[in-house]
Amino acid sequence: MNKLRLFDNFLIKAVFSILFIALFFLTVFAVGCSFDKSADLVVYGNIYTAEDENNSMAEAFAVKDGKYVYVGDKEGVKDYIKEGKTEVIDKTGEGMVMPGATEGHSHYFGQSAIETCLPVSNCSFNEMIDALKVQVANNNPEKFFAFGWKPSELHDTLASGVNIAEELEKLAPGIPVVLMSNSAHDAVCNTTALQKAGFLENTNFRGGEICLDLNGKPSGLVKDEAVYYIVEKSIGKLITDEQYLEAYKNIQKTLLGYGYTNILDAFTNLYDPSAAYVNLQKLDDEGNLNMNVAECFTIKSCDAENYKSKVDEVAKLTQNYKSKHTNPAFIKLFADGVVESTTGWMFDPYNNVASGKEHGNIVWQQDELNELVKYANSKNIMVHTHTYGDAACNALLNAYIASNKDNSGEFRNSLGHARNIKADDIKRAAENKISIAENLVWHSDLDESNPSEAMQKQSILSHISQDNYYSGYPMKSLIENGVVVSSSTDAPAAVYCTGNIQNVIEVATTGIIPEENAKPFTPSELLTVKDALKALTINGAWQLGLENERGSIKVGKYADFLLLDKNILNYQGEQLRTVHNVKILNTYFEGKNVFSLD
Repeated sequence: MNKLRLFDNFLIKAVFSILFIALFFLTVFAVGCSFDKSADLVVYGNIYTAEDENNSMAEAFAVKDGKYVYVGDKEGVKDYIKEGKTEVIDKTGEGMVMPGATEGHSHYFGQSAIETCLPVSNCSFNEMIDALKVQVANNNPEKFFAFGWKPSELHDTLASGVNIAEELEKLAPGIPVVLMSNSAHDAVCNTTALQKAGFLENTNFRGGEICLDLNGKPSGLVKDEAVYYIVEKSIGKLITDEQYLEAYKNIQKTLLGYGYTNILDAFTNLYDPSAAYVNLQKLDDEGNLNMNVAECFTIKSCDAENYKSKVDEVAKLTQNYKSKHTNPAFIKLFADGVVESTTGWMFDPYNNVASGKEHGNIVWQQDELNELVKYANSKNIMVHTHTYGDAACNALLNAYIASNKDNSGEFRNSLGHARNIKADDIKRAAENKISIAENLVWHSDLDESNPSEAMQKQSILSHISQDNYYSGYPMKSLIENGVVVSSSTDAPAAVYCTGNIQNVIEVATTGIIPEENAKPFTPSELLTVKDALKALTINGAWQLGLENERGSIKVGKYADFLLLDKNILNYQGEQLRTVHNVKILNTYFEGKNVFSLD
């Protein structure tokens, strides 16, 4: 009995000894590993981190497993370099390193894919007509859609009373024809397309206009939400999934070359409700999506009574199609049209020659906006809006504030454009942590106090009171009042200049389109280089809810960064007119080189 007890004690001690030895070696191994600081990549250079306002520069950083593990001075990064394992890029004294940029409101994925597969796009109206004739003569098409004519091209034609629907019908009888303008807020259609949308029988369309000729018949010109409705009803799906996928690969390459690693696509379901979600997720699942894409599902005001089912549809899309680098949890609303085509929602009346409306298109009622935003936020879905007039900005701010009463900024509801926003509403946006994706490249030599002849013809801005609102697109005023301003271009729906970050910085700091000889538009609203960079980086990430993961160069964040051949931070005065010549040499996403300038 004693021998058995002694054997048991010995066995117990042996087991504990073995466990102790194993634990010892595991600890030694773990401690050894913890001291292995070797990084995958180390970068030296003039590094703009977009972090601390007073100390936003660093000399070096280290990247491991796609994230920053060190940001600081040259001496401190040496511990992270291991010969044969760590790639070292030394840009000391050369150019500049900065975080990957964010495009806060554009239509690259939702629109560019379509454009690449159209018979013709981004051309004059007459060129579209020529393409239509060729298609009808040679291909016997079932439908015809084109994009890109300028509204000014048809102003005199429509004002003269020509029924363009009937003229287009003669060219393509029985075939739906829709020709969309470059702003996507106007389209001209033939009689067949109008009929398929039901616009011949009913010319009252909520959220848009079916314009009439001098005889009271639909002229063929439709505006705002009526444009998207007629595309859906008369044109339908335009391209195949294979074409979408190939187009997305090309668009991504362009965007990475522009310096963007995050993007909000502001109208993903413009042509096909699910195609963008399916194909972007597929691209990501294949490991070929090298940027983050926030996808906006647009809810039209004609669906206001069914808003809950539409929000639920977005929630389902989020559940089915959210992937590592895509986020479908965004809703896009058109709060109004656009001031330039006389459909922007303004408080002060202005003369709309085309429709006789004095305040533009009042698309939503306040109580509808309040209910929709609150319901969307309850489903963890953010709302982003197209707001062109001061009344539109005010209405959406009311809805956002009502949904987020504690000012937490938990839901990154945002305004896009914020044209003509009132001074009081700028303060409200700041107080309630509501970000604004401002059009930093939307400038021209137009003096609003002395409109050009073309603008006077449309009777727009010269008839709006100048009291207590910001004309055009404020930038500096928003920032000075504490609003989180992110950069947007609205490209390719609006193309004033190529939407790369160099052009954004140049126009935001000079007020002049690159290589144009024009006077600055609203000089009082121009930004510093650092303010423009902040709007492009950390503020854009904040708008998309990514500020803890991306948007700046900081330990723990994903290593998304750009290598530039010049140091833009040193540019001043006239030198700022040359920022467009700066080259993006490389774009890195999660520590991988995903674009190189060859």
